[in-house]
Amino acid sequence: MRINAMQSSPAFKSVYVTTSTKNNGDYVEKEVIKPFKKNFQPAIQDRPECRDFDQVKKSTDFYVLGAGAGSRFKELAATQGEKANKISFALPLTNGKNLHMLDIAMAMSVPFADGKGLQRKNAEVARGSFAEVYDNALALRKAGKPQKNAVVCCGDNMFHTDKPFELDYFVKDVIEDPTKQMGLIGVERDPQEVVGKFGVLKVVPTEKDDVMQLDGFVEKPKTLEIAREFETPNGKCIANTGMFVIKADAMEWLMDRIEEDPMFIAKNEAEPYDFAAACTKVQEEYGKDKCDVKLVQTWEDAGDPEALYRSIEEFQKGNFLSNFAGVDRDVIQHSMMRDFDGKTLLASNSALSLYEDAVAHSDAFVPEYIKGLNITNIEGVDVVV
Repeated sequence: MRINAMQSSPAFKSVYVTTSTKNNGDYVEKEVIKPFKKNFQPAIQDRPECRDFDQVKKSTDFYVLGAGAGSRFKELAATQGEKANKISFALPLTNGKNLHMLDIAMAMSVPFADGKGLQRKNAEVARGSFAEVYDNALALRKAGKPQKNAVVCCGDNMFHTDKPFELDYFVKDVIEDPTKQMGLIGVERDPQEVVGKFGVLKVVPTEKDDVMQLDGFVEKPKTLEIAREFETPNGKCIANTGMFVIKADAMEWLMDRIEEDPMFIAKNEAEPYDFAAACTKVQEEYGKDKCDVKLVQTWEDAGDPEALYRSIEEFQKGNFLSNFAGVDRDVIQHSMMRDFDGKTLLASNSALSLYEDAVAHSDAFVPEYIKGLNITNIEGVDVVV
């Protein structure tokens, strides 16, 4: 049954950082979210661009999803303490500040924050990547309130754009455009890079080089042949980066369908609420004309140690930092350039070290040694104990 309540719902704390018991939510609250709210959020909120979002944020929820198990990162994160995980692994800055991967996604959410800003929700049972969004949408429905636009950004995703808040403005434009129902962020990747790793978007070009229309979605193609079915004319695939907005009307439609069929956006029985499935269903219902994809040039899924290392190299260039205030952006970049010389990284009091292995890996930098730990297997990392 569809609820057509027209009463206005008050603007409430519109940014959520979702964690799970596997991610030790209380630890994340103390070590990541609170420092971000103290050290970075006030300066971002003071930027004049944030005022452009005052109307949008009243009808929008922004979710920073940090609720993965962190299996690719757990050994490395353990150097920070037994409760640490991938999103709470700290890179030390100056002035007593640390930088976390989750800070990048939280910096993107700040224009949508209201009042106290970031609020943590703890997902005690893994039910899929869309579960927190579904829970809030269900609460609105039960209360007879209108649905909200839902923005989702996975917590270990890092984006670089030339203009501050560029992706936020894309989200805002989709929300304010009555002809649109969904927007996603994509990045070009070679077909072999996406096999078994990234969702792939089938896209149709528009008059804008960096904006396309969504015409299909495949979740982590199993073979190169399947990936190549989604190639663009330049031989690239458009990988899904895990950031998207679904408009309130489309959310209302999704809730209707889930009410009729609880497995409507299920990945499997253990994960009944999956964001890839939700996006696919919305695209199929509303068509490509109402679903846009914005391309970003520089993106990193920093969910494993090697990706973290590549991210540090991007920090040194000033990338991933455009939403931070100028002083904080400079502190992060200069700290990375000063402390991380391209061969060795010593993070806080942990014994993480990253070395260049020019012989075995050409000129690529790879993590190679974790001192003092009885670790013999980190995915994608050469470990010498």
